[in-house]
Amino acid sequence: MTNLSMKHQIKRGLLFAILLFSQVYAWAAPPALSVTASQQNQSCLSCHSDTDIHSIVTSKAHDKLQLSAEDYQESVHGGLPCIACHQSAPNSQGFDATPHQLAPQQNTSCEGCHAVMLHDTITAENASVHQQKIEQGQFTCTACHDAHTMSSGVISNPSKTQIAKSNQTCINCHSRAGVYSLLAKGKSATKQDLAHKMLPYSEQHLASLRCIDCHVAANDETLHKILPASQAVTCEQCHSNSALLTQRQKTDIALFPSTPGSLLGKGLFDDSQLQKKLASLPVTGENTEQVQTVKGTLFSNTYMIGSNGSNHWDKLYVYALMAFIGLLLCHGVGRVIGNKLLKRSHENASEDKIYLYTLLVRCWHWLNALCCITLLVSGIALHFVTQRFATWVNIHNIAGLTLCAIWVLFIIAALSGNGHHYLVRWRGISARLYRQTRYYLVGIFRDEPHPEHPSQQSKFNILQQLGYIGIMFALVPLLIVSGLLMLFPEYSPTKIFGWPGKQIIAYLHYALALIMLMFVIVHLYLCTTGDSLGALIKGMIDGFHRSKKMK
Repeated sequence: MTNLSMKHQIKRGLLFAILLFSQVYAWAAPPALSVTASQQNQSCLSCHSDTDIHSIVTSKAHDKLQLSAEDYQESVHGGLPCIACHQSAPNSQGFDATPHQLAPQQNTSCEGCHAVMLHDTITAENASVHQQKIEQGQFTCTACHDAHTMSSGVISNPSKTQIAKSNQTCINCHSRAGVYSLLAKGKSATKQDLAHKMLPYSEQHLASLRCIDCHVAANDETLHKILPASQAVTCEQCHSNSALLTQRQKTDIALFPSTPGSLLGKGLFDDSQLQKKLASLPVTGENTEQVQTVKGTLFSNTYMIGSNGSNHWDKLYVYALMAFIGLLLCHGVGRVIGNKLLKRSHENASEDKIYLYTLLVRCWHWLNALCCITLLVSGIALHFVTQRFATWVNIHNIAGLTLCAIWVLFIIAALSGNGHHYLVRWRGISARLYRQTRYYLVGIFRDEPHPEHPSQQSKFNILQQLGYIGIMFALVPLLIVSGLLMLFPEYSPTKIFGWPGKQIIAYLHYALALIMLMFVIVHLYLCTTGDSLGALIKGMIDGFHRSKKMK
């Protein structure tokens, strides 16, 4: 072995020893620091974890002296000793004397460590209503962010626990009369509407949203530019189909190009969870593909009014509805042409009237029609999110609850004797269906007589009877049940056949509403198929069914 090779071997050995020692030191250092910090903090926490200290008030309204040892250890600063931020004043008795005389904290403030990352945040906070209305020095980072207990922040998709903790931060000041009055320059805390009574579904909103989701400027990515209550976001900014929150739920969102693992260690995500996701990715080759999109999902257990629609399906339905209306118009034009070609004349015909519709039935009919039309109009307004969103929500809810009461009255009337009109005579039903269908497709153009006439025993022909049975005993109950589950989402099942329950119910309600719209259009058109254009409508006003009989 030459001297040169020997020197190389020695250098390699020394390099290996240095690397090994550095790895062992790096592995061993964190536990030692953690133990040291825990030991140093014991004397502080022996007093500050005592519940009796909670009643002590300092010169700063938002200061809290009580601190749980467990909460501190689980916080983002849990590995630091107390003296890293809190130091006693020079020439004082130190922390043995109470109250403590602390040194100025310019060098140990939040900006001391986080200044580089907090530039945009500080700019947004300086423009917020807090800095504008609260005296200088009374509102700092620690007014909202408790350095002793805070956890990693979440910009989007916070959990229920994170939502509750975030809102509790605001409530700590806004619900404490003395603190709020001090910070708000004497304004009474009772002047606030913390219950948000003006907000539809206030309980659901307060449980699902953070205060900052509505009270922060829409273009503020830091979530620190708090706006006055009068400038809070409107309903349309979240519930519209073009809102960012909506788009993230159901479409692919292009993100900045990044390779898997490039966001580790930046404090933006939970690294342990991100590593699990990365470990599950298949290895396709030496060059890792860039991650550029986040896949959305059609079904999500987070339902939001105004965001459950699909532009693709909406367009298909509009085209189908236009084609359907076009067929009805063609049918109507054919009737007009048939009348002119056959030169029909009913001058020698006598009018035959029979009283079929009682006052109660007529009132029920018109109120039911009003509710259905109101629900359809308000539902369309909610689906496509127009102006005055909250007003349309209230209108829709009132009309829906009214329809519930009307349907219950219908069932009571049916069970009380009026239900015989919905009893189908099955004998000869095939022939009856053929005759009635042929009449609407052929006979009505030839001025042929109606194959079936209404009577006290049965007001409807066979097609009407089957149609009304399907509507009143199937469609309307399903609409009511799905609507009530959307009104009270806490009672919605979590899963339906393995799919998210709230979204399944929302899509079912939407589909049923589309069927109801088509039924209303057909119903209005068939009202013109009497012996005169207004004969059937007039009958629902005065109760008499009119028909022409040749003399």
